[in-house]
Amino acid sequence: MRAITHYDTLKVTQDAPVEVINAAYKALALLYHPDRNANNPDAILKMQNLNVSYKILLDPEKRAEHDKWIQSRERRASRPPATEKGRQPMADSGGADLKAKAEKAATEASKWTIWADKTAQEAKEAQARLEKARVDLAKASAADRPKWEAWVAKMAHEAKDAQERADKAAEQSVKAVADAQTASAQAQPPRTEGK
Repeated sequence: MRAITHYDTLKVTQDAPVEVINAAYKALALLYHPDRNANNPDAILKMQNLNVSYKILLDPEKRAEHDKWIQSRERRASRPPATEKGRQPMADSGGADLKAKAEKAATEASKWTIWADKTAQEAKEAQARLEKARVDLAKASAADRPKWEAWVAKMAHEAKDAQERADKAAEQSVKAVADAQTASAQAQPPRTEGK
């Protein structure tokens, strides 16, 4: 099983133009937005994944890096398993190493998902503090405005930092989940025809 890419997340092809990526993002964002999925605990994570994929595919440099990553994964997957003298490939030796690797990858993905959720919540709280500071600034007297302007600037900086942390955590979470899915697929015993 191949790894999930940002193209898969947005349900577009690898050669999709920016206009198609924009349209796909808007459609999926409407579908999965947490405000429309209040009873779905995965909605926030889905939306974070969509946001990360969208940002990466719109940035030409990041998209090129992602394309290289996809190519390296495909090359690796197409190679036959390496063997040492007298030793069978891991898949033929019972797959214990692959299962341990899959469990480790799943644990890592779980940690990153929890961290992504936490940083997303922190970003949301920082944005709420910024909005409150802006409201307080609008109500402030002329004498108090400099103090409130400084407070709004501080809250804006904190909100920006929190959002950047949340975006990085979400991006790492997407990668860790994809790695875990790949490791899990590799650990599965090969299917036999006719069963």
